[in-house]
Amino acid sequence: MSAPGPKQSRILIGLVLGAIVGCLVNYLFVPPAVPGAPPAIPNWLKTINENVAQPIGQIFLRLLFVTVVPLVFASLAVGVSQIGGMGAVGRVGAKTLGYFLLTAAIGATIGLTLVNAVQPGVGLSDESRQQLEKQYGGEASKKQPANYTVMTFVESMLPRNPVKAAADLEMLGIITFALLVGIGITKLDKPKAEAMTRFLESVGELMVFIIQWAMVIAPVGVFCLIFTTTSQLGFGLLKLLGGYVAVVVVGLAIQGLVVFPILVKVLGGRNPIWFFSNARTSIITAFSTSSSNATLPTNIRTAEDRFGVPPRIAAFVLPLGATMCMAGTALFEGVTVLFLAQVLGVTLDLASQVIVVVLCVLTAVGAAGVPGGSIPLLMTVLASRGIPPESIALILGVDRILDMCRTTVNNIGDLSAVLFVARSEGALGEPKAESSPK
Repeated sequence: MSAPGPKQSRILIGLVLGAIVGCLVNYLFVPPAVPGAPPAIPNWLKTINENVAQPIGQIFLRLLFVTVVPLVFASLAVGVSQIGGMGAVGRVGAKTLGYFLLTAAIGATIGLTLVNAVQPGVGLSDESRQQLEKQYGGEASKKQPANYTVMTFVESMLPRNPVKAAADLEMLGIITFALLVGIGITKLDKPKAEAMTRFLESVGELMVFIIQWAMVIAPVGVFCLIFTTTSQLGFGLLKLLGGYVAVVVVGLAIQGLVVFPILVKVLGGRNPIWFFSNARTSIITAFSTSSSNATLPTNIRTAEDRFGVPPRIAAFVLPLGATMCMAGTALFEGVTVLFLAQVLGVTLDLASQVIVVVLCVLTAVGAAGVPGGSIPLLMTVLASRGIPPESIALILGVDRILDMCRTTVNNIGDLSAVLFVARSEGALGEPKAESSPK
């Protein structure tokens, strides 16, 4: 089952055109805002935004919203069950999962540190922020508790009713429930476990199918969403968006070119230059496809032929890595959550930011290994922190290039993980195809 989809570049084109047209309309027809008062939007522009642009944009967003809960639940439950079925309780599985979670936590922490230091979302006038809050505000903005305590965390993590938690987009509870279901599947009889896993895999595939259909109208949807915003706020928002992109790219560069090379040297026992030289084909494939799944065959061949990793370890670590080794995605999610919080004036204290790190790690692990697969899961993190998930529309147009960059970092993580696991097991042999020295 497949769905048609536009070239990803069309989404960027939709963003650029929507921003240009919106800024032009704002410049020509919206008078400068009087301090302390909202922008004086002409009635005809309000009519176009409320009856044309916003409805079309909402159709696109709601096609994404409808997939969020089932996709999170199915992805995480299947991931845990597959790891358990492949011996995650054993030595190799524990090392693999531990490496994935550690690098994702490092990535999310780097992202949050940078966005707190640079604050790319700060700079809009109070009037412009109020306009954004009016556009994107909703029930999600009421979810952030005033005093976040340990008991609040326990109640969020272990809801009394998972169905109610799903309806309220209380995603920490859904994630916990999915993890418990995944662990439970590993304890079922083999026929029952296989049947349950196939069912959840089918649910995940159906959600991906819906997302693919949503992406068909993505260029028009993004055009309408960014037009609605820029026609009211002008160029100021675009400057903030440029700062956001810069922070994400710098963070990914630190993760991919500093953190992973250190881990390759310390845990993998290989020269980082040797590593990147032998991994270049996989890295290029990941960047060009924006898909961990599409890069998987190349990664397996690279690990076995260029790194000297035994097939049994490559076949265990790399398929899991395509779904679960998502350090770049965790970093991207962390930056995005705080950027949108800054833009909308939502304050996240230290405790909330720690929760953001946890959620970014868990949802990154559950992200589909396809282009844009992290976007629906990111919306759940936004909602859990009181940030309207609809505000994701602000960054969708630039997500293509960021997707390429974070997938590349994810892929570097996959290959560093298989090198570490093979070496730790004493199974790292000589590569079949020699290149540069170790």
